[in-house]
Amino acid sequence: MAPGAPGGGAEAGEFREAMRLWATGVAVVTTQSPEGPHGMTLNSLLSVSLDPPTLLISLKRGSRTAEVIRRTGRFTVNVLAAGQHALADRFTQRRVFGAEEFTGVGHRPSPDGGGPELEGAAVVLTCRTTQCVEVADHTLIVARVTTAHRPSAGDSRGPLLYVDRGYRALTEQDAAAGNVPGPSRRPTER
Repeated sequence: MAPGAPGGGAEAGEFREAMRLWATGVAVVTTQSPEGPHGMTLNSLLSVSLDPPTLLISLKRGSRTAEVIRRTGRFTVNVLAAGQHALADRFTQRRVFGAEEFTGVGHRPSPDGGGPELEGAAVVLTCRTTQCVEVADHTLIVARVTTAHRPSAGDSRGPLLYVDRGYRALTEQDAAAGNVPGPSRRPTER
């Protein structure tokens, strides 16, 4: 069936090119497994409900992160602040699983049982899984947010964004002027 025909669908490459223009925030989701802590960068995060506070993340089916979250039922979303692109890059690469994965990364244990909370994160959300749904090649994880806080409440850097294959920063001044700084490196999914 031809792309665009009734019942057909866009090809993967076309869809990827179209979605690269959808700006998203960047976060590192962390978990705590019996082997130790683990984290990965993602930009597939969605607020589902305010009452009760619920969010959704999308992870590649069979990824280490998805499997640990399935087993433990808990995770932490660290929404990154502008300027944290090196931290985002770190958690896109393959690493040794466990405590060594966080060597040199400022973090502290989650007081609510999720994964590590990263220093400098704009927002930290600790979550408890309520549902996992397999869709195509991904696992959608729906979770109740058990705690939410802004550890850097006085920080005015704004969020780290990802659009058009690069990291961006958007401050209130940039938004008012219509300026967005240029791209950095691209996050990848494991």
